[in-house]
Amino acid sequence: MKWLVALISLHAADLLAAEKEAKVPARIEAIAQMLTPAQRTRLLDLLNKGRDDSLRSLPGVGETRLAAIKQARPFNDITEVTQVPGVGEGTFIEFVKHAKAGFPKK
Repeated sequence: MKWLVALISLHAADLLAAEKEAKVPARIEAIAQMLTPAQRTRLLDLLNKGRDDSLRSLPGVGETRLAAIKQARPFNDITEVTQVPGVGEGTFIEFVKHAKAGFPKK
């Protein structure tokens, strides 16, 4: 019986990992491709390591999105942020515009 519980637990963990690695829609990837490699790296670093004040500098990021982004870390690619509740294509477009503008402070 223990092996069955262990098997179910492993399967659930695999499903969660697969969910996180779900294929990103082509539109989102096309938007991300508008960034230079350096801009993309800087945005990924901000999403993964940015302090609260830095994350709040992203357009549309308040306390709720801030908490959701931090909870979803780490991101392997910037496009994965679109899987965070409250961060859809429109918000992602704003993040990309912000990165293209040189990450200005609000």
